[in-house]
Amino acid sequence: MGKLKEKLMNNLSESEMDEQYGISAFEYVELVERYKEDEYIPSADELEKLEQMVKDYYNSKEFREYVENYTPTDEYVNSLTDEQIDEAITEHNQNELDEINDSLKVKFTEDEVIEAVRAIKNEDWFIAGIRRELNVIWNRKNGVI
Repeated sequence: MGKLKEKLMNNLSESEMDEQYGISAFEYVELVERYKEDEYIPSADELEKLEQMVKDYYNSKEFREYVENYTPTDEYVNSLTDEQIDEAITEHNQNELDEINDSLKVKFTEDEVIEAVRAIKNEDWFIAGIRRELNVIWNRKNGVI
């Protein structure tokens, strides 16, 4: 029955399954299912061994040679002079500052709004109300209220 399930599961011949899995696919599924529920938690000794392996690698001749001989592979960046890099950084920062400054620009000043209101309705009580509302909006926007 196992070989039949195996063949149906994989649509492979026995030799193809042996080539791909070494053990039959069905046996593999059964083994995985057996250990699936148990979560492996390494012991303190195993963790200590792993940490020691990492330390040993960082202290090894192989790692030291890698670090000493490491050179960036980006030819374009390596071809730039310090002045060109500084110019690029300055340009980038200036572009960001320009974007911030543009976002802070006021579309209309308070005087321009009052001038527009006077053109439509030139009454002092109405203009005073507009000024009061503009001040409330400004205070709320700037965290005063």
